[in-house]
Amino acid sequence: MGSLRNRFLFILGLAFLSLYLVSPTVFYFTAPKDKRNDVEYFESILPSILPKKHIKLGLDLQGGVQLVLGVDTKIAIDNKLGRMGTEITRWANETKKQIKTAYVEKGTQTLYIEFVSGVDLGDFKGKLREDYSGLTEVDRDGEKVAFKYDDAQLKSITQAALNQAERVVRNRVDKWGVSEPSITRRVDGTILVQLPGFKDPSKARELLGRTAQLQFKLLNEDSKAFSGLTSDLPEGISFSRRGNYSAISFTSESKESILALTKDKIPAGSELLFEVEEIAGGKKRRYTSHLLLAANELSGEDVLDATTGVDTSSFDNKPIVSLKFTGQGGKRFGEITGENIQKRMAIVLDNNVVSDPVIQAKIASGSAQITLGSGGYQEQVQEAQDLALILKSGALPAPITILEERQVGATLGPELANEGIVSVCLGLLAVLIYMLAFYRRPGLVSCFALVLNGLFLFAGMGLFGFALTLPGFAAFILSLGMGVDANVLINERIRQELRNGKTAKKAVESGFAKVFWTIIDANVTTLIAALVLLETNSSGPIKGFSVALILGLLVSMFTSLFCTKVFFGVAISGGRSDGQVRKWLGGAISNKIWSFNYMRSATVATCLGLFLTLGVFVGGFTKGFNWSVDFAGGTELEVFFGEDVAASELRSALVTSGIDSPALQTVGEGKKRYLVRFEKNLTEQKEGVRKIFAEKLGKYKPDIQRVDFVGPRIGRELRTQGMMSVGWAILGILIYIGLRFDMRFGPGAVYKMLQDVFIILGFYILFQRSFDLTSVAALLTVVGYSVNDTIVIYDRIRENLTTNPKIGFRDTINLSVNESLTRTINTSMTTILALSGVLVFGSAQIWNFAAAMVVGVVSATLTSTYIATAALYWMHNWRKRSGGLKKAATV
Repeated sequence: MGSLRNRFLFILGLAFLSLYLVSPTVFYFTAPKDKRNDVEYFESILPSILPKKHIKLGLDLQGGVQLVLGVDTKIAIDNKLGRMGTEITRWANETKKQIKTAYVEKGTQTLYIEFVSGVDLGDFKGKLREDYSGLTEVDRDGEKVAFKYDDAQLKSITQAALNQAERVVRNRVDKWGVSEPSITRRVDGTILVQLPGFKDPSKARELLGRTAQLQFKLLNEDSKAFSGLTSDLPEGISFSRRGNYSAISFTSESKESILALTKDKIPAGSELLFEVEEIAGGKKRRYTSHLLLAANELSGEDVLDATTGVDTSSFDNKPIVSLKFTGQGGKRFGEITGENIQKRMAIVLDNNVVSDPVIQAKIASGSAQITLGSGGYQEQVQEAQDLALILKSGALPAPITILEERQVGATLGPELANEGIVSVCLGLLAVLIYMLAFYRRPGLVSCFALVLNGLFLFAGMGLFGFALTLPGFAAFILSLGMGVDANVLINERIRQELRNGKTAKKAVESGFAKVFWTIIDANVTTLIAALVLLETNSSGPIKGFSVALILGLLVSMFTSLFCTKVFFGVAISGGRSDGQVRKWLGGAISNKIWSFNYMRSATVATCLGLFLTLGVFVGGFTKGFNWSVDFAGGTELEVFFGEDVAASELRSALVTSGIDSPALQTVGEGKKRYLVRFEKNLTEQKEGVRKIFAEKLGKYKPDIQRVDFVGPRIGRELRTQGMMSVGWAILGILIYIGLRFDMRFGPGAVYKMLQDVFIILGFYILFQRSFDLTSVAALLTVVGYSVNDTIVIYDRIRENLTTNPKIGFRDTINLSVNESLTRTINTSMTTILALSGVLVFGSAQIWNFAAAMVVGVVSATLTSTYIATAALYWMHNWRKRSGGLKKAATV
């Protein structure tokens, strides 16, 4: 008794500790939605004795911006080679001139060095290898030699570029003061940036996506490459002479027309870049070309600091960015300006020429300034501040591409959080009522365990700092369902032990002993699916789902195998008689069990399953999936209107504004909330879309609450990732079943698992529900649940093969399924009840998940009862005929 009391006190202490840890989260969720994330307000309403840490919310519940950034490492290699060419030229020409020019052709990752006639190239390359390792000669044309980096150097530069990009992104974010940002470099080299509560996605996109590649290049003033193009210019193009009047610049409102004019005229070692000027109030742009030497004299890496100011020498006090170079950079800047007096040097920012001043004298001060171009004064001031911030935090080593962008508005996130809480509470209440109604007082014990399950789960998430996402609520409900399944198994096993004639206390003890490994096996298979999902998916919401499900399963096993057993022990202790304990457990237990002949219908059920699978294949090829932007790429908006708007009017506004074939879907009742999906790039179109809504649909009071953009590359990767997740999960579960059962059991479990997967896919095809990342989560969860259901029946079959060796294998299967039937029905019912809250109150983002899970639960119940058992029976007979089994009862 003392041991039982100690275990009960341990659970009680754990419960009070969990209440203490969860209490800040209660205050957080009861605070007004618009003040939840106000740190000062939250601290003012939280009692000082409570911890300050509450459960973190994912971006989908808190609101904010998530970006996936891709680094173009090939450009980083070009830039590194270009810098290397400048250094080699300076090194080689220190005593006498050996190199005419050294330059990189963009996109080739190749350094071309043109030598002065008569240079001993063999001797030069020998000395070059001593001071500049990693360069390999790949081609030679007379006095021009092409070099590339070797594989080891390429790997090193690529890794350094990714490290620098991550560091620069982190520095930029840190300077904004965003609360608890998350910057992570993923395995594929992309950078995941999460900015909770950040309300200006366009600003985030601009400051993070901007490369800030600052370069100083000399104008090619000696070239006469364009001298023959100045007569009979196409309409709209004018020309002017720069520097010593040999170099020619073309000006036009069309960059493409200038590029077409100068095509094949740009000399080797030079490049054509443009100065851009906004005209007509920002509605048009004027482009002026500059022929520059390709060699990069200085770069942003040479900048130590950047500050804003005004150009007092100009009439209108234009904003400027003052640059301070590093020691080595300042020395090099002095050398360049000293060697090129009266020549022009272009300041190039992100491949656009900002200015090209004439060098009047050597500048040895180690500083320079950038004068901002056209636009309004306030716009120039803001541009100067942004540029200084970017340069100060470091230039990116290469251009960054926004591969994926997800934005949740500040109003939608808290609304979804409230929906999630209501869904969980409703599902939990429905399960508790069902357990009480069916099992009475033992059901009350299960209810206590389930409440502790939720309490421990939320306490654990808060303690370890895990973020709760919208799919995380679904994971909590599923872990609740797994906890119910364990308690149903316990109650049903105790009832069976009572039917077998054991005393009440012995029935409880034996019941827990016999379900221990069944519960472990059932939870481990779902745990495998959750771990695979966590390992193969880096999406924030889905990662939140995986973490919540894994933690929930671990907590579920603890509460069902430990807490429930202690509660039963306390309830039946105290010297009660066998009759009193038996009465507490439910009174007289009937000896009658179900006696259906399932194997009689097994062949028909299997054929029906094959027919449905064939139908899914046909539907997949004819109707296809309704791929979400997660897998198809493109942009998806969730927009809420203050008043009803017809879908035809919304579509017309989008189409007439240049958005081709937008897909529209209403969310919920009425015509106020829509999902709008189109293929064009968000980074190019989103602001245009916002303008469309404001100008053409402004009377309906539009509010864009969520934006998801996924580039084609990420879409393909996510689709491949999803298929791999399902494949790895099935493989992992098959290996586990092979270790826990003999090989007769594995094929049936896998086959029925695939059958359930096809049923889920059929649901998405038939009803054309959007197939997204949460759909992959649904598939993997159904895989785990499907095997869980099968294992319970298989475990009973294996037990009956040992305890009843004289009956035939077919009869053993029927007996086992009948003995497990009440458990199967109750588990399915309680899991569906747990999901009922999501089906009633869940948003479109997880409603599909819950509906697919319900379909999966029903399918898993039927396939476990008929198809998995039929496959086991056929496998048993095949092995028996082939001599694999000496005795039918061998396990």
